Amino acid sequence: MIKSHVRRSLGVIGIATALVSGCAAQGGGDGAWPGGEQITYVVPYSPGGSTDPVGREFSRQLAEAAKASAVVENLPGGDETIGLTKVIEAEPNGLTLGLSSATGVIVQPIVNKNLPFQTADDYTPIVKMVEAPNVLVVAANSPYKTLDDLIADAKRRPGQVRVGTTGELTNNTFVLVSLEDQAGIDLNIVPFSGGAGEAVLATLSGNIDAAIPTAAGQRSFIDSGELRALAHTGDAEYNEVLPGSVPFSEAGYDVPFSSDYLTVAAPGLPDDVREEIVAKASEVAGSDEWAAWCKEAGFVADPMSGAELDEWIAHTTEASKKAIELVQNSRQQN
Repeated sequence: MIKSHVRRSLGVIGIATALVSGCAAQGGGDGAWPGGEQITYVVPYSPGGSTDPVGREFSRQLAEAAKASAVVENLPGGDETIGLTKVIEAEPNGLTLGLSSATGVIVQPIVNKNLPFQTADDYTPIVKMVEAPNVLVVAANSPYKTLDDLIADAKRRPGQVRVGTTGELTNNTFVLVSLEDQAGIDLNIVPFSGGAGEAVLATLSGNIDAAIPTAAGQRSFIDSGELRALAHTGDAEYNEVLPGSVPFSEAGYDVPFSSDYLTVAAPGLPDDVREEIVAKASEVAGSDEWAAWCKEAGFVADPMSGAELDEWIAHTTEASKKAIELVQNSRQQN
C-alpha cells in the first residue's frame, strides 16, 4: 500500500441560519407534479457562497419549466447532511427537492453510519446537472511542465512532493490518493483548513509544490499565467479552458472525483411523480439556457439521469470507498 503523508489540521465550521428566499414563476403545473403546489428546493450551503447559486439557479429554471413557484431554503452544516436529511425525510410527494454533491450523498454515508441515508435506495436521484472538475496546478515557475513530470519527480523523491488539498476526506484528496495508488507514487498531501484559496496561495508562494482546487475557482490565475494546469478530472471538454492540461483519464488514471452536483428527493416517490420530475429536471439540465449559465459561472453542464446516473453513483461510490480506505491506511501508518 502506498503511504500518504497527510498532515491533519483542524478547521472551524460555522453554522449559518437557514435562509428562505422566493424564486420562479407563477401558475400551476400540469399532471401529477407539482399539481399547482409550491416546490421547496433545499440548498445545504450558506446563502451567497460559491455553491449556493447552482441550486438557486437550477430551482428557478426547474420551476419555470414546471409552470410552478419555488422557494430556496438554505440549510448548511454537517457537510451537507443537515439539508439532505430534511429532503430525504420529507413527504414523498416531490414537492421537497434538494441539491447534493457527491460528498453529501456518497461520501458522508460511507464515513457516518448514523445518517438516515446510506445507499441510493434511501433517496431518489433525480438528475445530475453540473460538473466542476478538480485541476492539478503548479506555479508558473515550477519545473513541472506536465503531469508526467510531477509523477516522475514523486518517484525519484518519495514523500517529498507537496500537494495541497481542502481536507482529508474531500474529493480533491481522493484524486491524489487514487493517483498515488495507480501511479505507484508517494506524495506529501497537505490539507488546508482555509480551503482551496489557501492551498493555491501556498502554491504561488512556493510553500508547496502543487494544489488541486476546482477549476472554476482558479480560472483567473490560470488565464493570467500565474498557475499552470497539468491535469484535470472530468472529460476533455475542459481542455480548451485549461491549456496544456489533460484529463487524468486520458493519462490512464481512473479518478472520478470532481465537484459534481445533483438534485435528489425523498425515497418512495409515486412512479408518475418521479417520472415527471426526472423529465422536467432533465429537460432543464440539458437546455441551452442551463449550459450558458454554467459556462458563465465556470462550471460544465453535465446532464445525467436514469440508468446512466445510477451507474455513475455506483461507480463513484466504489471509487470513494477505495479512496477512503487509502486515506485511513495512511493515518495508521503515520
